[in-house]
Formats: sequence, structure tokens, C-alpha cells
Amino acid sequence: MGRCRWLAVLVLLRLPLAGHAAGPQPGPGAPTDTAQVRQNFQTVQVLLMRNADSAAVLSRQLLRTSQKLRYPYGMAQSCLLLGTALRNQSEFDSSFYYGRRAQALFEAQHRPEGVAWVLNLNAQTYKRMSDAQGVELLTRKGLQQAQQALALARRGPYPAAMVSALITQGIIYRDLHRPDSARTCYQEAMRIEQKYRPVPSSLGVVCANYGQLLMDYDHDYPQAIGYFRRALGLHRAQHNRNGLEHAYRQLSWAYRRQGRLAQAVAAADTCLALGRAIGDPHRLSNSLEAACFAYRDAGRYREATDLMEERRQLDNQTNRLEKTQAVARIEAAYRLEKQQARIASLALANAHKKSLLVGLALGLTALAGLLVFGAWQYRAQRRANAQLRATNQTINENNARIQEQAARLTLLLRELHHRVKNNLAIVSSLLNLQSGSLADPVAARAVREGRQRVEAMGLIHQRLYQTDDVATVDIRPYLTTLVENLLAAYGFDEDRFDLVLELDLPVVDVDRAVPLGLILNELVTNALKHAYGKVARPLLRVYLGSPAGGLLLEVEDNGPGRPPGYDTGNSFGTQLIEALSQQIGGEMTMSNEPGACFRLWVPAAGVLVEK
Repeated sequence: MGRCRWLAVLVLLRLPLAGHAAGPQPGPGAPTDTAQVRQNFQTVQVLLMRNADSAAVLSRQLLRTSQKLRYPYGMAQSCLLLGTALRNQSEFDSSFYYGRRAQALFEAQHRPEGVAWVLNLNAQTYKRMSDAQGVELLTRKGLQQAQQALALARRGPYPAAMVSALITQGIIYRDLHRPDSARTCYQEAMRIEQKYRPVPSSLGVVCANYGQLLMDYDHDYPQAIGYFRRALGLHRAQHNRNGLEHAYRQLSWAYRRQGRLAQAVAAADTCLALGRAIGDPHRLSNSLEAACFAYRDAGRYREATDLMEERRQLDNQTNRLEKTQAVARIEAAYRLEKQQARIASLALANAHKKSLLVGLALGLTALAGLLVFGAWQYRAQRRANAQLRATNQTINENNARIQEQAARLTLLLRELHHRVKNNLAIVSSLLNLQSGSLADPVAARAVREGRQRVEAMGLIHQRLYQTDDVATVDIRPYLTTLVENLLAAYGFDEDRFDLVLELDLPVVDVDRAVPLGLILNELVTNALKHAYGKVARPLLRVYLGSPAGGLLLEVEDNGPGRPPGYDTGNSFGTQLIEALSQQIGGEMTMSNEPGACFRLWVPAAGVLVEK
């Protein structure tokens, strides 16, 4: 398992730069001040093989710079690189978002090669989502995207894009246990490399994949070793330490299976040295595993035991990192509590200022009456006018202070929502990591569903800090984004899915928007998981309106519906929906019409918030 996963990572990180060598070139009319942007694209390409966080930061900077320069090619390329970095960080929804932006920009510039790279990125993202969630539908969705990328790249032809699409298809076929199809892809990729010699070359990656296929399925160890050695030479020419570590590790496995234990130990030593130099704990763990088995079979049990203990300590360090992240979450919650107390204090001071303003206004009214009553006294009138000017100045100063306090309060509220969104994103990432490490599929699925609920709440706070109104939410774009994200997460194609959204509701306050989002998240997730297994054309209808001053939510699918006598009252999702419905004072019903249909009616007054 470890060998397959690291080989997939190596291939997925070798996304050639669309616009450099193998990619679409910037037009001759590109402004001269974009030269630095194009040069920085090479830096991002290197960072993608070393540090996804740094690659994402620099890609965002290049996107902002390209937007300021009004440089369409730079914007498209930055979106493609940013989508790749986010994919490597397992932020799949964001990766798809920037991939769609890149595809639209490439299509507007008539750059089919760039579109091919975007399709290949989508294929690799679906493959990673399938690895994380164990959903074969996502794997097949990735295969479709890779096939579309290959078809578009062949029209050019664009050799580098063709090779990358073939490698991605080969890996997916291997995951689907179709070695003959994978073999065909690898062999065609090698023919294209030999014919066109694209830059950058991916021949080393092809050889390593093909050798692994020969070793695992054909048990042809001599020929597999030949391909591993060829990959070593190509990786050395490219100074690719990740590729060298992987090739030496595969070579050690092949030697060990042949019984050539001295060569297996030597290859494992080289692999382990590279693993230590790279600084990646997961890669080092795989290197320690290969070396441990090589030493054990060679009868060097003491060294094998030491390596096993080192690997155990390395895994313990990884667990300690998770504990450190848990402490960071507690500290973040403490800072959030202090921020909320500060906001409450500012609100109290603002109310005091408002009462002072009312008192000043009443004083001004009384002064005006005295001025009218004593108009015949000239000297008294002059004194009253002077006093009025002083009062006006005080009111203006107080008004300025009140406006400053109100602006500061709004800024603090937006910062609060921003931090809450970031904290929820941290929780989502930790849940994603936890689901990947769980062996029990039921527990892993429960953790993934919990992560989706956290992301549904995070969308609310993201919209709050992006708008001036920090107390209410425009429910229509929020629910639209939520449903579309769920469709993408479960691998449904928008072109083959009938989604009907009837959202006729003004803005809603945060206390009601969050329960509504969670309820819809549970209902849509349940439909996507259970309703469309035997449906040729899936249909999902979501209605949200305010008839008779109340609130009505309907979610309906065209699946087989709930079987007779089926009771979901004991499931966590149903209990959550019932609790949230009671929280906002609503009543829920479930029926078959003929698909499953859910209705939530909230008759209470004050549900809607007028703008």
C-alpha cells in the first residue's frame, strides 16, 4: 500500500507548467512587466515537489499580480498552479474551484493545451478523493477526466500533456485492478516520450510505474529491475530525489523477492539515506519499512529490530503532532472567548454613547425653545447662539466617536467570523486526516460526514466576513454553494444530474441560517448516498420559501423512496435533523412521492429578516 501511494504522489506532483516548454506559450503581445510573473511560475513548479503550503502562497500572490496587470494568461496559469497546490493539501473543493477558473480563462484565450492540463488536474483530484474516501465512483470519474484530457491533448498534439494523461489513466487502471489496460497506457506513454522527447520529461515516472506492474502482476523480476535501473538514471539527470528514493525502494523489494539479499540490503541503504535527506516523515517511514524487511530476510535481525524501533518512534512523533494540533485548537478557542468578551464591552460602550447623544439632542431642543422665547433680548440671543455652536461641536465630536466605535465593532465581528471560519477549517482538516487513518470503514465514514457538517457551518462564517452585514446571511447563494459542493464531493457530474433549486427567501439571521444549512447538508448527503444507486438520471429538488409569513423547506429526490416499515429515527442524521428543527421552532415530515420527500415548516413569526 505504501509503495503505491508514494508513486501516485510522485506522478501527481509532476504537473508540467502550462505555458512553459510543454504547455501553451504566452502570446507575443504579452507586456514586458509580466516577465517576472512567468519566471515565478518556474519557482512554483519547483515548490510543488517540496512544499505545498509555500506553493499555494506564491500562487495566490501571482494570481493577484496577474489580475492587477490584467494579464489573462498569468491569471489562468496561476489558477492552475494554485489548484494543484490545494489538491496536494487535500482541499479538493477549492482545487476544483480554481481548476474551473483556469479552464474558463484558457478557453477564452483559445488555449486547448491549458484545458487539457486542467482536465488532467481534475482527474488526479478525483483519484485522491477516492483514496481518501474509498468511493470507487470518484475513481471512475477521474478516469473519465483523464480520458478527456488525453483526447484533447492528441489534437495538438501536445506530447507532455498526452504523457501525463496516460500516466494518470495507468495509475487509475491499476487501482481498479485492470493491469492490461494500465500496461497499454504505460507503453503508449513510453512511445510518445521516445518520439517527441517532451520537456520536462516524465519517462522516469513511466518506467518506475511499468516496472512495478511487471513486479506485482507478472512477477517478472529481471525485467522489472531493468526498468527500475532505467528510472534511476533518468531521475539522476533531473536531480529528482523523490523519484530516486522510490526507484531504490522498488529495487530493494524486487531483489528481496528474487532472494538476492545482499543487493536488496544495498538498495535499501541507498533508499533509506535518501528518505532521511528528503525530510518527509511518511516517505522515511516507507524507507524504514523496506530496509527493515531487507535486513530481516538477510538474517541481520539486530539492524532490522533497530529500524523497526526507529519507525515506531517516527510514527509516535506523528501522533504527538496530532496532540499538538489539539492543544492549538484549545488555545484558539480561548482567544475566541476573549475576543467575544471584548466585543461585548464595545457594544456596552456604544450603547452609552447613544444615550449620551439622546440627552444632547433633548438639551438642544430645550435650548431652541429658550432662544425663541427670549428672542427680544439681543445679548441673551448672542450667548445662546454661542452655546448652540459649542453644543453642535460636541455633538459632531460624539457622532465621530460613535461612528468610529461602530466601525471598530463591525471590523471585530468580521474578524471574529474570519477566525471562526479558520478554526472550523482546522477542525475539518483534522477530521480529514483522522478519517484517512481509520481502518474501520463505518468509523471513517462517520468522521467524513462530521467533516462535511463542519464545512457547512464554515461556509456561513466565510460569507459573514466577506460582507459588510455581519449579522445576517443571504441564504440563496449559501445554500446553492453548499449543494454544489456536496455534488462535487460525491462525484456527481452537473451535466448528468438534474438539480432544481427554488430559493425564494430574503436574508436570514445567523442563528437560523446555521441550522438550515446543517439540515440541508444532512438531507442532500443522504440522497446522494442512498437514492441514486439504480437511477439513470438523478433528480434533486430543493425548495425554500416563506408562504404565509412562515418558512417552508422541501427536499425531494427521484430515488426508490423509503421502503415500507423502514424507520430512521435511531440514526444520528435523523436525530440531528429533529433537534435542529425543534431549535428553530419547526415541524418536519417525511414521505414517499414516489421518491423520498422531506418537509420542514416553521410557522413562528420573525423567521425572516428584512434588509
